[in-house]
Amino acid sequence: MMRMLKNRSKHHFSNMLASAIFSAAIGILYFSYDPSPADADPNDTGVVASKPVPIPVIAYKPTHQAESGLNINSKKESPKPQQNGVLTGRMALLMNLLLLEKGCRYLETVPDYTTTFSKQEFLGGELSENQVINLKCRHKPFSVYMKWVVGDKGQELLYVDGENDQKMLVKMGGLKGRLVPTLKLDPHGSLALKESRHPITKAGIKALAETIIHFRKKDLDEKLNTECVMLTDQKFDGKDCYCFIAHFANAKESETYRKSVVYIDQKTCLPVFVRGYGWPTDGLASASPEELDEQTLIESYSFTNINMKSELATTDFSKTNKNYRFRR
Repeated sequence: MMRMLKNRSKHHFSNMLASAIFSAAIGILYFSYDPSPADADPNDTGVVASKPVPIPVIAYKPTHQAESGLNINSKKESPKPQQNGVLTGRMALLMNLLLLEKGCRYLETVPDYTTTFSKQEFLGGELSENQVINLKCRHKPFSVYMKWVVGDKGQELLYVDGENDQKMLVKMGGLKGRLVPTLKLDPHGSLALKESRHPITKAGIKALAETIIHFRKKDLDEKLNTECVMLTDQKFDGKDCYCFIAHFANAKESETYRKSVVYIDQKTCLPVFVRGYGWPTDGLASASPEELDEQTLIESYSFTNINMKSELATTDFSKTNKNYRFRR
């Protein structure tokens, strides 16, 4: 009898141990993955990019010393065109401005769109890993929904002008999203800007175009010694583009940026790839142009798979959307 009880006890203990192991395995799977609801629309978050966008090859080299981080003579004239059909100097700056203004006028006819947004930014003293985000944007009222597919995978962000106490809702991805409730953050607060160089109120293609327009107007109105070249017949993400490369004279005229690269879609006149570079430290004064760009990159943004005919619904910007996780 005692032997039978011992065997039963061992068998019961083995079953309990197996159940515990199975439960732990299920728990690990639950916290590690970000499954969609069973009735979720597979197209709900737009197109998905599984890898970073390839970086365009830029052939142009500047004629002055701004590339090495040294100041140049503020009276130096812009270089002459290097080949037929290539604009330089103030004409290139003006063309950059006019194209982007045309793109903004086009966006005024578009109520909303979806796109794959990739970004890399210099934050907290280091350059972040490339992040790829499914983005939905509505112009009126200004609304943004984001879901990370590369980077903090599964993280969601929602901002709607005039709603949620003017706060943005953030649901973290992965294990943190299982344990931490939805956060309500001030878009201009320190916590939000710790993760981004620009507030969510400046997200999207239109805001990016308007930011570049601001710099071009400053270049032209104040007659700054900004060297700019316009390259035609360029390609990005399979699109025919114009490429504008601007080198700023010195940190006094451009405190943040030493150089910018802007690719503009020839069809829509919208910026689809933008990179900004900062000023070098003393130790980089003798670096090659390639090394200098690598060490001074402060932000890189791109938009691919742009769909201007998305016809988004009100629920696409609602925290109660059953395909989103803001209620959890």
